Amino acid sequence: MSSHGASVAALFGVCVFAFGCAAMPVEGDEEQVMSAQEAWVTTNGDSPTFFWKPSTQQALRRLALFPLVSNGKLAPTPLLDTAEGRGLLHYVVGCALPSGTTVSTLMPGVTFQGSVGLAPAWKTMSLAPTSSQRWVTSCLLQTLNGLDAHVPIRMLGSHVGLKDASPADALTYTIPDATMFGNIFNPAGVEVYACVDAGVKDACGAGWSVFADLRICDSSDDCGITLLGVCRDVVNNHCWLNSAGKPVCRTPGGTLYTEVISTFLDETGFSEHYPTCGGPLG
Repeated sequence: MSSHGASVAALFGVCVFAFGCAAMPVEGDEEQVMSAQEAWVTTNGDSPTFFWKPSTQQALRRLALFPLVSNGKLAPTPLLDTAEGRGLLHYVVGCALPSGTTVSTLMPGVTFQGSVGLAPAWKTMSLAPTSSQRWVTSCLLQTLNGLDAHVPIRMLGSHVGLKDASPADALTYTIPDATMFGNIFNPAGVEVYACVDAGVKDACGAGWSVFADLRICDSSDDCGITLLGVCRDVVNNHCWLNSAGKPVCRTPGGTLYTEVISTFLDETGFSEHYPTCGGPLG
């Protein structure tokens, strides 16, 4: 994999329009809070190198075997022991639990809050349904960014937690970016995929895969994601929109996924994801 030297850098508080600010974790700051009033707009920036470590993947699968909250606190997990792990837990809780849900921990001052609500039942039971595992996986994949950038993204999917954006968001986050899906929680084996919009490929030319690799994998030799190329073109039809306008994908092996998340960027976000590409084409 390509090396970009990205590490867990400081994540800054982000205000998205008039809907409120998301207080993002800062390395060395024990206040780990995610608060977003509108679930479909979030900010990526999680470390791919840490995410894809075998020990991290094992910790995530272990966490999924039990309720996320135990005795009123986040379930015991080695992810709490490091700043990188707490940064990942920020996204885990944010993806899984709905806005308004606060999860405290045994560490003083370390608190996580829900945002999107893709697996609300995980709070009180294991992340057992395959569909819930897939939804949380898709969300976590979209939070990865090894480009030393923390980019606001608008997420689209068929889950009720990914409700339609406001008119302001829909008009601002208009540039199709990437679609991701899979399941990192399946003990039988990780299966994760990503594809990009044709406009990204056209804007970046042959270099699109370099940026995609840096964003999702960074320098990790353990990165388990399969880049499918363009989501849909005259040759491939990996992903498409269903009758409700939501993304659906099929793996090369023929497995159908409805637990899919596509992202949209604004112009600033596009330049941060693809810094040397031309303007987005679409």
